[in-house]
Amino acid sequence: MKRIDLIGSPVAHVLSPGVLNPMLQAAGQDVQVVATEVNAGELAEYVRATRRGGEVVGLIVTTPLKQQILAHLDETTDLVRVVGASNCVRFDDNHWIGANCDGLGFIEGLAAIAGKASGQRVLLVGCGGAGSAIAASFVMTAKIDLALYDLEATKAARLAARLAAASAAGARIRPAEPVGEFDIVINASPVGMHPNDALPLPQETVASARVVADIVAPDDTQLKRLARSLGKPLVTGEAMVVGQAALLHRFLLSRAASEFEVVAG
Repeated sequence: MKRIDLIGSPVAHVLSPGVLNPMLQAAGQDVQVVATEVNAGELAEYVRATRRGGEVVGLIVTTPLKQQILAHLDETTDLVRVVGASNCVRFDDNHWIGANCDGLGFIEGLAAIAGKASGQRVLLVGCGGAGSAIAASFVMTAKIDLALYDLEATKAARLAARLAAASAAGARIRPAEPVGEFDIVINASPVGMHPNDALPLPQETVASARVVADIVAPDDTQLKRLARSLGKPLVTGEAMVVGQAALLHRFLLSRAASEFEVVAG
């Protein structure tokens, strides 16, 4: 049986194999997603061994390898070049093409729960890897008003500048404080991973939003509890994984040239 390796460290908690493997089986494909522990120091040797072998047909890439994998790719998509990270790699023979389905997966999950974001006022908290992918996917596919906030203000400003140059849909992008009224508020920061973490944004901002998203791993963060208590539609990291599962399936096992061709198809 051929394999799609899910690489990173740690990988035991990653949901993708449990979502993708039933999908692959239902499609009658003789391929299995296998969680494979690979840390940053082991990546170069893993790549050499994988290129020599023939049983691995693609990669799903998670923390901490989404940036490091770029040095080992033969080609990247436009979205990867904007985000600076890849979370999936397709092997066209021995030609490795890196894409990023994180953000598009989030948008799919959001649409399934609360409708499309086009025309909405969106606040994104956290401009790291996941936040950057979500923001880039938004501005390359939808006309939205996107406010970016990060505890490191320069990180939000740099991302806003990169996205302004890449926007293909007439989006408005700006750094901002997490206050005011927004239609959609998204936490893509690490705040909430620990039991005693505070809210990543003011309660008043959450209360005025139409939709709340929190992609932090624990199911019982303060933000998720608040959103549920207010009766808000809630988009979680699990919804993001489910949203990108079909995209990963089609990208890794087809010849579509980019994430956007996969979505269009």
